[in-house]
Amino acid sequence: MSPTGHLALGFALKPYASKIPLPILLSAAYAIDLLYFVTTFLKLESFEFNPWTHSLGMSLLWSLFFGAIYFLFNKDKKQALIIGLLVFSHWILDFIVWDNLPLFFNPSQRLGLGLYTKIGFNIASIQLNSGAIIATSLELAMLVIGIVIYLHHRKNTKA
Repeated sequence: MSPTGHLALGFALKPYASKIPLPILLSAAYAIDLLYFVTTFLKLESFEFNPWTHSLGMSLLWSLFFGAIYFLFNKDKKQALIIGLLVFSHWILDFIVWDNLPLFFNPSQRLGLGLYTKIGFNIASIQLNSGAIIATSLELAMLVIGIVIYLHHRKNTKA
C-alpha cells in the first residue's frame, strides 16, 4: 500500500489516542516503510525481497519495539499498545493488497491476499490503467475518511 493508505489509519486513530501527538501517530503508521528506506540504503533489502521490514515476523518485532519505546518514555500502556498496533497495521494493510510479503527470512515463503494483483495494479510498472485508478481511489478514499475522522474529533474536542 502506498503512504496514503497507511497514513489514513494514523489520522483515524487520533480520537482513541488523544495523548499521542499526530506526527507520532503518522510516523508509527508509516514506520515500516521508513525502516525500509534505511534497510534498502544499507543494501539489507531490495524491492524484490524485504524481510527486515515487511515480513510478518519482523513486523511483529518492530511493533513490539516501537510500542516498548513509547512506553519507556510515556509510561502509558494503552497509548503504547496503540503505537504498537498502529505499526503492525502497516503489515496488515500490505497483506491485503500485496501477495509477496515474506513470512520471515525465507524468500520462498510469501503470503498476502493480492488485492492489487487481482485488480491489475503493478507497482513495478505503474501504468495509468483501471488497476491504478482503483488502487489510487481506494487509498485516497481511506485518507479522506481518516482525515474526516480526525477533523471531526478535533472539532468536537475544541467545542
